[in-house]
Amino acid sequence: MNSSVGKNNRHVKNLNRIGIIALLRDYGSLTKAEIAAKMNLTFTAVNNLVDELMKDRLIAEAGFYDESSRGRKPKLISLNPGDIYTVGVHISASSIRAAVINLQGKAMMEKRSSFENNANRGSVVNVIISTIQDVLDESGLKSQIIGIGVGAPGPLDPVQGKILSPPNLPGLHQVRLKGLIEENTELPTQIEKDANVMALGELWYGNGRHFNHLVYVDADIGIGSGLIFNQKIYQGYPYGAGEIGHCTIDIDGPRCNCGNTGCLEAIASGMAIVRRVGEELRRGAVSSLQSSFDGNDHGLDITDVITAGLDGDPLAANMLNESARYVGISLANVINLLTPETMIIGGVLANRYPDYFTYVRETSYNRSLSSFHDKIVLQPSELGEYAGVIGAGTIVFEKYLNEIQTPEYVNRS
Repeated sequence: MNSSVGKNNRHVKNLNRIGIIALLRDYGSLTKAEIAAKMNLTFTAVNNLVDELMKDRLIAEAGFYDESSRGRKPKLISLNPGDIYTVGVHISASSIRAAVINLQGKAMMEKRSSFENNANRGSVVNVIISTIQDVLDESGLKSQIIGIGVGAPGPLDPVQGKILSPPNLPGLHQVRLKGLIEENTELPTQIEKDANVMALGELWYGNGRHFNHLVYVDADIGIGSGLIFNQKIYQGYPYGAGEIGHCTIDIDGPRCNCGNTGCLEAIASGMAIVRRVGEELRRGAVSSLQSSFDGNDHGLDITDVITAGLDGDPLAANMLNESARYVGISLANVINLLTPETMIIGGVLANRYPDYFTYVRETSYNRSLSSFHDKIVLQPSELGEYAGVIGAGTIVFEKYLNEIQTPEYVNRS
Protein backbone atom coordinates (compact mmCIF):
# COMPACT_ATOMS: atom_id res chain seq x y z
CA MET A 1 0.00 0.00 0.00
CA ASN A 2 1.23 3.49 -0.85
CA SER A 3 2.70 5.02 2.34
CA SER A 4 0.87 8.31 1.86
CA VAL A 5 -2.44 6.46 1.56
CA GLY A 6 -1.65 4.53 4.72
CA LYS A 7 -0.84 7.70 6.63
CA ASN A 8 -4.05 9.33 5.40
CA ASN A 9 -6.11 6.31 6.47
CA ARG A 10 -4.51 6.39 9.92
CA HIS A 11 -5.25 10.09 10.21
CA VAL A 12 -8.90 9.57 9.21
CA LYS A 13 -9.17 6.73 11.70
CA ASN A 14 -7.73 8.86 14.47
CA LEU A 15 -10.14 11.68 13.67
CA ASN A 16 -13.00 9.23 14.02
CA ARG A 17 -11.70 8.01 17.39
CA ILE A 18 -11.60 11.62 18.51
CA GLY A 19 -15.06 12.11 17.00
CA ILE A 20 -16.49 9.30 19.12
CA ILE A 21 -14.90 10.76 22.24
CA ALA A 22 -16.30 14.19 21.34
CA LEU A 23 -19.82 12.78 20.85
CA LEU A 24 -19.72 10.95 24.18
CA ARG A 25 -18.43 14.07 25.87
CA ASP A 26 -21.30 16.12 24.41
CA TYR A 27 -24.14 13.60 24.79
CA GLY A 28 -23.03 11.66 27.87
CA SER A 29 -23.87 8.20 26.50
CA LEU A 30 -24.93 6.79 23.13
CA THR A 31 -25.52 3.44 21.48
CA LYS A 32 -23.24 2.24 18.71
CA ALA A 33 -26.07 2.75 16.21
CA GLU A 34 -26.51 6.36 17.33
CA ILE A 35 -22.77 6.98 17.01
CA ALA A 36 -22.78 5.48 13.50
CA ALA A 37 -25.71 7.67 12.44
CA LYS A 38 -24.23 10.88 13.87
CA MET A 39 -20.81 10.24 12.30
CA ASN A 40 -22.14 8.83 9.02
CA LEU A 41 -20.07 5.68 9.45
CA THR A 42 -21.01 2.02 9.04
CA PHE A 43 -22.05 0.12 12.15
CA THR A 44 -19.13 -2.25 11.59
CA ALA A 45 -16.64 0.62 11.54
CA VAL A 46 -18.07 2.06 14.77
CA ASN A 47 -18.15 -1.38 16.39
CA ASN A 48 -14.43 -1.84 15.64
CA LEU A 49 -13.59 1.63 16.93
CA VAL A 50 -15.59 1.13 20.12
CA ASP A 51 -13.88 -2.20 20.78
CA GLU A 52 -10.46 -0.53 20.40
CA LEU A 53 -11.35 2.39 22.64
CA MET A 54 -12.69 0.04 25.30
CA LYS A 55 -9.56 -2.06 25.15
CA ASP A 56 -7.52 1.06 25.75
CA ARG A 57 -9.71 2.13 28.69
CA LEU A 58 -10.98 5.30 27.04
CA ILE A 59 -14.67 4.37 26.97
CA ALA A 60 -16.88 1.86 28.82
CA GLU A 61 -20.36 0.34 28.75
CA ALA A 62 -22.94 2.38 30.63
CA GLY A 63 -26.05 0.25 30.94
CA PHE A 64 -28.81 -0.30 28.39
CA TYR A 65 -30.97 1.93 26.21
CA ASP A 66 -34.35 1.93 27.97
CA GLU A 67 -36.85 3.52 25.56
CA SER A 68 -37.77 0.25 23.85
CA SER A 69 -39.63 -2.31 25.88
CA ARG A 70 -39.35 -5.05 23.25
CA GLY A 71 -36.48 -7.10 21.97
CA ARG A 72 -32.87 -6.92 22.92
CA LYS A 73 -31.93 -3.54 24.37
CA PRO A 74 -28.79 -1.97 22.88
CA LYS A 75 -25.95 -1.14 25.20
CA LEU A 76 -25.00 2.44 25.94
CA ILE A 77 -21.40 3.63 25.65
CA SER A 78 -19.87 6.49 27.66
CA LEU A 79 -16.47 7.95 28.38
CA ASN A 80 -14.37 6.31 31.06
CA PRO A 81 -12.92 9.43 32.74
CA GLY A 82 -11.72 7.73 35.91
CA ASP A 83 -9.22 5.25 34.50
CA ILE A 84 -6.46 7.18 32.73
CA TYR A 85 -5.27 10.75 33.17
CA THR A 86 -2.67 13.16 31.88
CA VAL A 87 -0.88 16.10 33.46
CA GLY A 88 -1.26 19.39 31.61
CA VAL A 89 1.35 22.07 32.23
CA HIS A 90 0.99 25.68 31.07
CA ILE A 91 4.08 27.86 31.36
CA SER A 92 3.73 31.62 30.94
CA ALA A 93 6.24 34.42 31.24
CA SER A 94 5.57 34.82 34.95
CA SER A 95 4.11 31.56 36.24
CA ILE A 96 3.32 27.88 35.79
CA ARG A 97 0.05 26.03 36.22
CA ALA A 98 -0.07 22.20 36.32
CA ALA A 99 -3.20 20.06 36.56
CA VAL A 100 -4.30 16.45 36.35
CA ILE A 101 -6.69 16.19 33.37
CA ASN A 102 -9.25 13.45 32.75
CA LEU A 103 -10.63 12.33 29.40
CA GLN A 104 -13.61 14.67 29.77
CA GLY A 105 -11.23 17.63 29.77
CA LYS A 106 -11.73 18.37 33.46
CA ALA A 107 -8.93 19.59 35.72
CA MET A 108 -9.11 17.23 38.68
CA MET A 109 -6.60 19.12 40.82
CA GLU A 110 -4.06 21.83 40.11
CA LYS A 111 -1.08 23.75 41.39
CA ARG A 112 0.11 27.23 40.46
CA SER A 113 3.49 28.80 41.11
CA SER A 114 5.13 32.09 40.16
CA PHE A 115 8.66 32.72 38.92
CA GLU A 116 10.49 35.09 41.25
CA ASN A 117 13.07 35.80 38.54
CA ASN A 118 12.13 34.59 35.08
CA ALA A 119 15.64 35.29 33.80
CA ASN A 120 17.30 32.83 36.20
CA ARG A 121 17.50 29.43 34.54
CA GLY A 122 17.98 27.36 37.67
CA SER A 123 15.17 29.09 39.51
CA VAL A 124 12.70 28.77 36.62
CA VAL A 125 13.45 25.08 36.02
CA ASN A 126 13.23 24.29 39.74
CA VAL A 127 9.80 25.92 40.00
CA ILE A 128 8.55 23.98 36.98
CA ILE A 129 9.81 20.61 38.22
CA SER A 130 8.64 21.11 41.80
CA THR A 131 5.16 22.22 40.72
CA ILE A 132 4.71 19.18 38.48
CA GLN A 133 6.03 16.89 41.22
CA ASP A 134 3.61 18.39 43.74
CA VAL A 135 0.68 17.67 41.41
CA LEU A 136 1.80 14.08 40.91
CA ASP A 137 2.33 13.49 44.63
CA GLU A 138 -0.83 15.14 45.87
CA SER A 139 -3.15 13.66 43.25
CA GLY A 140 -2.34 10.08 44.20
CA LEU A 141 -2.95 9.15 40.56
CA LYS A 142 0.57 8.76 39.19
CA SER A 143 0.05 5.09 38.34
CA GLN A 144 -2.89 6.07 36.10
CA ILE A 145 -1.19 9.03 34.40
CA ILE A 146 -0.10 8.17 30.86
CA GLY A 147 2.08 11.22 30.28
CA ILE A 148 2.77 14.92 30.76
CA GLY A 149 1.99 17.60 28.20
CA VAL A 150 3.64 21.02 28.37
CA GLY A 151 2.52 24.22 26.67
CA ALA A 152 5.38 26.73 26.74
CA PRO A 153 6.19 30.06 25.09
CA GLY A 154 7.84 29.69 21.69
CA PRO A 155 9.86 29.43 19.71
CA LEU A 156 10.62 25.84 20.63
CA ASP A 157 11.50 22.50 19.06
CA PRO A 158 8.83 19.91 20.02
CA VAL A 159 10.81 17.02 18.50
CA GLN A 160 13.91 17.63 20.61
CA GLY A 161 11.81 18.87 23.51
CA LYS A 162 13.87 22.03 23.65
CA ILE A 163 12.80 25.58 24.40
CA LEU A 164 14.69 27.88 22.02
CA SER A 165 14.49 31.62 22.65
CA PRO A 166 11.17 32.84 24.14
CA PRO A 167 11.44 36.65 24.21
CA ASN A 168 9.51 37.03 27.47
CA LEU A 169 10.99 34.07 29.40
CA PRO A 170 14.79 34.27 29.18
CA GLY A 171 15.25 31.70 31.93
CA LEU A 172 14.21 28.94 29.51
CA HIS A 173 16.47 29.91 26.62
CA GLN A 174 17.96 26.74 25.07
CA VAL A 175 16.65 24.50 27.87
CA ARG A 176 15.92 20.84 27.01
CA LEU A 177 12.83 20.85 29.17
CA LYS A 178 11.34 17.55 27.98
CA GLY A 179 14.38 15.58 29.16
CA LEU A 180 14.51 17.37 32.51
CA ILE A 181 10.85 16.65 33.24
CA GLU A 182 11.13 13.01 32.19
CA GLU A 183 14.26 12.55 34.30
CA ASN A 184 12.52 13.89 37.40
CA THR A 185 9.07 12.34 36.95
CA GLU A 186 9.77 9.12 35.00
CA LEU A 187 6.78 9.93 32.77
CA PRO A 188 6.83 10.46 28.99
CA THR A 189 6.60 14.17 28.22
CA GLN A 190 5.59 16.20 25.17
CA ILE A 191 6.31 19.88 24.64
CA GLU A 192 4.35 22.15 22.34
CA LYS A 193 3.93 25.89 21.84
CA ASP A 194 1.46 27.34 24.35
CA ALA A 195 -1.02 28.80 21.85
CA ASN A 196 -1.02 25.51 19.91
CA VAL A 197 -2.11 23.50 22.95
CA MET A 198 -4.79 26.10 23.71
CA ALA A 199 -6.09 25.69 20.16
CA LEU A 200 -6.13 21.91 20.56
CA GLY A 201 -7.93 22.17 23.89
CA GLU A 202 -10.66 24.28 22.30
CA LEU A 203 -10.89 21.81 19.40
CA TRP A 204 -11.49 18.87 21.75
CA TYR A 205 -13.34 20.42 24.64
CA GLY A 206 -14.24 24.04 23.89
CA ASN A 207 -15.71 26.27 21.22
CA GLY A 208 -13.64 24.58 18.51
CA ARG A 209 -15.78 21.45 18.62
CA HIS A 210 -17.41 20.63 15.28
CA PHE A 211 -14.81 22.64 13.32
CA ASN A 212 -11.96 21.32 11.17
CA HIS A 213 -9.95 24.53 10.77
CA LEU A 214 -9.49 27.12 13.51
CA VAL A 215 -7.18 29.85 14.73
CA TYR A 216 -6.81 30.47 18.45
CA VAL A 217 -5.49 33.86 19.55
CA ASP A 218 -3.98 34.21 23.02
CA ALA A 219 -4.30 37.88 24.02
CA ASP A 220 -2.42 37.87 27.28
CA ILE A 221 0.78 39.32 28.77
CA GLY A 222 2.18 38.49 25.34
CA ILE A 223 0.23 37.73 22.16
CA GLY A 224 0.38 34.47 20.24
CA SER A 225 -1.77 32.23 18.11
CA GLY A 226 -2.23 28.54 17.41
CA LEU A 227 -3.35 27.07 14.11
CA ILE A 228 -5.45 23.94 13.57
CA PHE A 229 -5.87 22.62 10.01
CA ASN A 230 -7.85 19.42 9.38
CA GLN A 231 -8.13 18.99 13.16
CA LYS A 232 -4.34 18.83 13.55
CA ILE A 233 -1.93 21.38 14.98
CA TYR A 234 -0.10 23.17 12.18
CA GLN A 235 3.46 23.70 13.35
CA GLY A 236 4.98 25.07 10.15
CA TYR A 237 8.69 24.94 9.57
CA PRO A 238 10.60 24.96 11.80
CA TYR A 239 7.72 24.54 14.27
CA GLY A 240 7.07 28.27 14.66
CA ALA A 241 3.83 28.92 12.79
CA GLY A 242 1.37 31.27 14.47
CA GLU A 243 3.65 33.98 15.85
CA ILE A 244 1.06 36.67 15.22
CA GLY A 245 2.45 38.73 18.10
CA HIS A 246 5.66 39.29 16.17
CA CYS A 247 4.06 40.45 12.94
CA THR A 248 4.74 44.13 12.32
CA ILE A 249 1.71 46.35 12.86
CA ASP A 250 3.51 49.74 12.94
CA ILE A 251 6.80 50.21 11.09
CA ASP A 252 7.70 53.08 13.42
CA GLY A 253 6.40 51.41 16.57
CA PRO A 254 8.19 50.60 19.84
CA ARG A 255 10.90 47.96 20.14
CA CYS A 256 9.70 44.47 20.98
CA ASN A 257 11.43 41.97 23.26
CA CYS A 258 12.10 39.87 20.16
CA GLY A 259 14.41 42.62 18.85
CA ASN A 260 12.12 43.88 16.10
CA THR A 261 10.16 47.14 16.19
CA GLY A 262 6.43 47.72 15.83
CA CYS A 263 5.34 44.12 16.60
CA LEU A 264 1.72 43.55 17.60
CA GLU A 265 2.99 42.31 20.98
CA ALA A 266 4.95 45.51 21.54
CA ILE A 267 1.84 47.59 20.84
CA ALA A 268 -1.16 45.61 22.10
CA SER A 269 -0.09 42.95 24.62
CA GLY A 270 -0.69 43.10 28.36
CA MET A 271 2.91 44.24 28.80
CA ALA A 272 2.39 47.00 26.25
CA ILE A 273 -0.83 48.14 27.90
CA VAL A 274 0.89 48.46 31.29
CA ARG A 275 3.73 50.40 29.67
CA ARG A 276 1.32 52.75 27.89
CA VAL A 277 -0.69 53.34 31.06
CA GLY A 278 2.54 54.21 32.89
CA GLU A 279 3.48 56.69 30.17
CA GLU A 280 0.11 58.43 30.46
CA LEU A 281 0.27 58.53 34.25
CA ARG A 282 3.72 60.14 34.08
CA ARG A 283 2.18 62.79 31.85
CA GLY A 284 -0.38 63.51 34.57
CA ALA A 285 -3.39 61.55 33.33
CA VAL A 286 -6.22 61.34 35.85
CA SER A 287 -6.88 57.72 36.75
CA SER A 288 -7.70 55.48 39.69
CA LEU A 289 -4.48 53.66 38.81
CA GLN A 290 -2.40 56.59 40.01
CA SER A 291 -2.43 55.23 43.57
CA SER A 292 -0.76 51.97 42.42
CA PHE A 293 1.76 53.66 40.17
CA ASP A 294 5.28 54.06 41.54
CA GLY A 295 6.72 56.04 38.64
CA ASN A 296 8.38 53.15 36.80
CA ASP A 297 5.44 50.78 36.07
CA HIS A 298 6.51 48.19 38.66
CA GLY A 299 3.51 48.98 40.86
CA LEU A 300 1.09 48.05 38.06
CA ASP A 301 0.16 44.81 36.38
CA ILE A 302 -2.40 43.97 33.73
CA THR A 303 -4.97 42.73 36.27
CA ASP A 304 -4.91 46.20 37.87
CA VAL A 305 -5.64 47.78 34.49
CA ILE A 306 -8.43 45.32 33.72
CA THR A 307 -10.05 45.87 37.12
CA ALA A 308 -9.89 49.63 36.62
CA GLY A 309 -11.38 49.26 33.13
CA LEU A 310 -14.26 47.20 34.48
CA ASP A 311 -14.86 49.90 37.09
CA GLY A 312 -15.15 52.51 34.36
CA ASP A 313 -11.72 54.14 34.59
CA PRO A 314 -11.40 56.00 31.25
CA LEU A 315 -7.62 55.63 30.90
CA ALA A 316 -7.71 51.87 31.51
CA ALA A 317 -10.72 51.37 29.25
CA ASN A 318 -9.19 53.39 26.42
CA MET A 319 -5.93 51.43 26.55
CA LEU A 320 -7.72 48.08 26.61
CA ASN A 321 -10.01 49.05 23.75
CA GLU A 322 -7.11 50.38 21.70
CA SER A 323 -5.29 47.08 22.19
CA ALA A 324 -8.40 45.21 21.04
CA ARG A 325 -8.58 47.28 17.88
CA TYR A 326 -4.95 46.50 17.00
CA VAL A 327 -5.58 42.81 17.60
CA GLY A 328 -8.74 43.05 15.47
CA ILE A 329 -6.74 44.57 12.60
CA SER A 330 -4.25 41.71 12.84
CA LEU A 331 -7.06 39.16 12.83
CA ALA A 332 -8.54 40.77 9.73
CA ASN A 333 -5.24 40.04 8.02
CA VAL A 334 -5.42 36.43 9.22
CA ILE A 335 -9.00 36.12 7.96
CA ASN A 336 -8.04 37.43 4.53
CA LEU A 337 -4.99 35.15 4.38
CA LEU A 338 -6.27 31.86 5.83
CA THR A 339 -10.10 32.06 5.98
CA PRO A 340 -10.43 29.62 8.89
CA GLU A 341 -13.84 28.28 9.87
CA THR A 342 -13.61 29.84 13.30
CA MET A 343 -11.34 32.13 15.28
CA ILE A 344 -11.32 31.84 19.05
CA ILE A 345 -10.06 34.69 21.23
CA GLY A 346 -8.68 33.84 24.67
CA GLY A 347 -6.06 35.01 27.12
CA VAL A 348 -6.40 37.25 30.14
CA LEU A 349 -7.43 40.33 28.12
CA ALA A 350 -10.39 38.62 26.44
CA ASN A 351 -11.25 36.30 29.33
CA ARG A 352 -11.48 39.01 31.98
CA TYR A 353 -12.54 42.09 30.00
CA PRO A 354 -15.72 41.29 28.00
CA ASP A 355 -15.59 44.47 25.88
CA TYR A 356 -12.21 43.33 24.55
CA PHE A 357 -13.73 40.54 22.48
CA THR A 358 -16.47 42.88 21.22
CA TYR A 359 -13.92 45.38 19.90
CA VAL A 360 -11.75 42.64 18.38
CA ARG A 361 -14.72 41.17 16.53
CA GLU A 362 -16.04 44.49 15.27
CA THR A 363 -12.65 45.62 14.02
CA SER A 364 -11.76 42.32 12.35
CA TYR A 365 -15.11 42.23 10.56
CA ASN A 366 -14.82 45.84 9.41
CA ARG A 367 -11.24 45.36 8.14
CA SER A 368 -11.62 41.99 6.36
CA LEU A 369 -13.37 41.08 3.13
CA SER A 370 -17.08 40.58 3.74
CA SER A 371 -17.18 37.44 1.58
CA PHE A 372 -14.78 35.90 4.09
CA HIS A 373 -15.88 37.21 7.46
CA ASP A 374 -19.57 36.58 6.77
CA LYS A 375 -18.77 32.86 6.86
CA ILE A 376 -16.24 32.81 9.71
CA VAL A 377 -17.34 32.38 13.32
CA LEU A 378 -15.48 34.63 15.77
CA GLN A 379 -16.04 33.57 19.35
CA PRO A 380 -14.52 33.84 22.82
CA SER A 381 -12.69 30.96 24.45
CA GLU A 382 -14.92 28.46 26.23
CA LEU A 383 -12.07 27.03 28.31
CA GLY A 384 -10.94 30.45 29.53
CA GLU A 385 -7.94 30.41 31.84
CA TYR A 386 -7.87 26.59 31.73
CA ALA A 387 -7.22 26.44 27.97
CA GLY A 388 -3.48 26.02 28.53
CA VAL A 389 -3.50 23.14 31.01
CA ILE A 390 -6.41 21.32 29.38
CA GLY A 391 -4.84 21.69 25.94
CA ALA A 392 -1.45 20.54 27.23
CA GLY A 393 -3.03 17.43 28.72
CA THR A 394 -4.90 16.85 25.45
CA ILE A 395 -1.71 16.51 23.37
CA VAL A 396 -0.94 13.41 25.44
CA PHE A 397 -4.41 11.92 24.87
CA GLU A 398 -4.09 12.65 21.15
CA LYS A 399 -0.74 10.86 20.93
CA TYR A 400 -2.18 7.94 22.88
CA LEU A 401 -4.97 7.61 20.33
CA ASN A 402 -2.52 7.88 17.44
CA GLU A 403 -0.46 5.01 18.78
CA ILE A 404 -3.29 2.48 19.02
CA GLN A 405 -2.24 -0.15 16.47
CA THR A 406 -5.27 -1.76 14.87
CA PRO A 407 -6.49 -2.77 11.36
CA GLU A 408 -7.58 0.07 9.09
CA TYR A 409 -11.15 0.68 8.05
CA VAL A 410 -12.75 2.90 5.46
CA ASN A 411 -14.59 6.10 6.33
CA ARG A 412 -17.87 5.95 4.39
CA SER A 413 -18.84 9.56 5.04
